Amino acid sequence: MQENLAIASVPMQEWGALYGAEEALRVGTIFQDLNKPFFAADSGKQGVGSGQQKDGGNRMDSGNREPGSEQQQREQMMAKIQETSFALDDVRLYMDTHPDDRQGLAFFKETLAKRKTLLSAYAQQFYPLTVDCSADRYEKDPASECYCWLKGPMPWEGACV
Repeated sequence: MQENLAIASVPMQEWGALYGAEEALRVGTIFQDLNKPFFAADSGKQGVGSGQQKDGGNRMDSGNREPGSEQQQREQMMAKIQETSFALDDVRLYMDTHPDDRQGLAFFKETLAKRKTLLSAYAQQFYPLTVDCSADRYEKDPASECYCWLKGPMPWEGACV
């Protein structure tokens, strides 16, 4: 006879208070209720997710760049794209299990539109980051002979470090 050692019961997540995109990326979730920091019981040190960043709070190293430099503008725009993309991914996962949640759907639509706007602005100012950005460019100028994907540096070339 097989005995069960435990039976797991996981409550269904509900829509609740959200973090802003920058904070969400830092803590690992847009949902405040899901932010359960881990603290090592015997070390006395704060663990991952405790609100402390290992890098002293600097998301990206700006070096000695002048304010307003092209590299700094790229980094700032890229940070916003990453934050928005993270929020979009997190709410998409929520919507997978809550497809009828109207608040979640509204947030999803709003965040999707914001991400598209950010990607488009980045493509206009620098170069396309996604194939959709390239498609948008060709819709605006169907006669374009430019394969603009190659105009930007590759990620390993250090454009946004």
